[in-house]
Amino acid sequence: MSKPSKKINFYRTSLQYLIILLLGYMVVRAWIDKSYLPDYEAYCPVGGMQAFSGYLVNSSLACTMTTLQIAMGFALIIAVILVSKLFCSFICPIGTFTEWLGRIGSKRKWMFTPKAWLDKGLRIFKYGLLFITFYFTVEAGELFCRKFDPYYAVFTGFGGDVAVLYALLALLVTILGSLFIRQFWCKYLCPLGAATNLVAYTIYFAAITVVYLILVFPAGLSISWTWYLGTLCLAGFLLEILKPETTIFPLIKITRSEPLCTHCKICDKVCPYALNISTADKVSHIDCHLCGDCVTRCPEKGALTYNRRKLQWLPPAVVVFMVACGFVWSSFNEVPTIDIKFGTPEQMAKASFYEQKGLLSIKCYGSSMAFANQVKEIPGVLGVQTFVKHHTAKIFFNPSVINPQGIKAALYTPVKEIIALPGPEVNQLFVLDCGIDHFFDPNDAFLLAEMFKRQPGIYSFETHFGEPVKTIIYYDENKLKPARIKSIIETREFELIDNEQKTTAKPGFSIAWMNESSITVNRKDFLKGMFTPYDHRFNEFEKKDTLHLGIYEIPFTECLYPDKKDSVPYLRNHLMADKGVVRFQTSWKEESPVLLIYFDPGKTTKQAIYLSLTRPKLHIQYKSGETEDIVNPFTFPALNNK
Repeated sequence: MSKPSKKINFYRTSLQYLIILLLGYMVVRAWIDKSYLPDYEAYCPVGGMQAFSGYLVNSSLACTMTTLQIAMGFALIIAVILVSKLFCSFICPIGTFTEWLGRIGSKRKWMFTPKAWLDKGLRIFKYGLLFITFYFTVEAGELFCRKFDPYYAVFTGFGGDVAVLYALLALLVTILGSLFIRQFWCKYLCPLGAATNLVAYTIYFAAITVVYLILVFPAGLSISWTWYLGTLCLAGFLLEILKPETTIFPLIKITRSEPLCTHCKICDKVCPYALNISTADKVSHIDCHLCGDCVTRCPEKGALTYNRRKLQWLPPAVVVFMVACGFVWSSFNEVPTIDIKFGTPEQMAKASFYEQKGLLSIKCYGSSMAFANQVKEIPGVLGVQTFVKHHTAKIFFNPSVINPQGIKAALYTPVKEIIALPGPEVNQLFVLDCGIDHFFDPNDAFLLAEMFKRQPGIYSFETHFGEPVKTIIYYDENKLKPARIKSIIETREFELIDNEQKTTAKPGFSIAWMNESSITVNRKDFLKGMFTPYDHRFNEFEKKDTLHLGIYEIPFTECLYPDKKDSVPYLRNHLMADKGVVRFQTSWKEESPVLLIYFDPGKTTKQAIYLSLTRPKLHIQYKSGETEDIVNPFTFPALNNK
């Protein structure tokens, strides 16, 4: 009897280990370098396929998905049609891991191969998961596979969008299943495996797609995309159990030479899917992903080849080539995260557009939709596309109604930011006027504030629309000079810490002009200028007789404190629980801010309000109905009943 060759499948093993090493590098680096944020989905083809499906249906990409993932998805599809399911055999970390687990099961003789009805029945699960995954991804705009994907769950530490129960169940089933059944996950559960099988049945896939497009477009029938998806999934399952052999596609297949074959059946034993290679002239089974293990381990030289040729180098070469093509194509092209049209087709045909770059707040689907809702309110704007990778928006507009300058002015949000409060010893603050280029996005104001916080002597800044943006800075000339402020603004990069997570920010600001005048403002006028009034009415205020309302007035200097002013709405929310309190207002009185609380004396008292104001924690109720207790950051003077 022939003995199996001890030769290692070098090409495949090298690529598998390379992927494992890259993932290991990402894990270790994230653990050592807190500023590094690993993206374990950066090159995910199944994420790209789901994202592109959502784009076709909703004109928007799933959150965090970019053109690179879409390019990888198309590279996978082309590779499946031309060669085979190469991602599954050479790259997929789940496939690699479960295959290694299977070797443990084989050594302990736990492994068995499901036959007949059991094998066919189990295959329905991956098509069910394929339908569910794509359906909920398109409907929700977020990758549903994140909720249960064992790979994503493990490498993110069950964080992000992972549904812990789903992911734990999927991980447990995958591990246990792989110890007893060869490639259990890949064969019976993997939605990507189902998708690649559909593509491998190329003629049927193309026929169903063409029929659907004809019914929808030339015929004008209103047929939901879910019927198309369901038909594909059902057809894939039926083909897999009734006709598991592919026909013309994929173009490359393992071929066996009957004269050279000794029927040792070593190829059957080493096949990850336990296919009957020893009896086939051409391996056309849908499970074959052209890994090449059978060719490598065959003891009879030339008995197993690729299309009757020695092409063992071809599948790994195609893998490397298609991945490279994905990188190159995505570097020169970008699919919009959202592509929304507000105008009619006639209006869009005559529309002009301009690109606004540097919008750092555009970083996912959600922020893109928030931006779209903002520009929709501008008269004359007809549509918007956003590009997350480059933080860019393309805005379409009617040139007879508005121009780019008008759109920019409408989008710009002036900022008044307190960095630190000047102490009582600071009588005069110097005022510096300057123009800052590459400053537009609200996130830019946040970055500028973070840079200024690191420099003692800068107390505040405010911005006004212009090109460049006009910025007024209040500072102490005894602690720094305008030249130093200029160098801070033009800082190339600096480290940000958010929730103990370090990131590197690259603002890219530059000073276009600077007016180094000797203008000063006194401390009182500065504080009054920085004060922003707040007024909110609730608990049926409009039904109250204002003449009979009580007013509780309290000094409220803390509403100016940079670390407390954002908590003012939480304090108001907390007081709303007292049904006697009907209005919450901040106002400037003489030399400092005050808090005015309007209340119905028949329902509450100053003492009750004071006790509520001074509680250690504020009880917050959100619109969703959820509640939360947060630490009360404010302190108030003792109650004066006069």
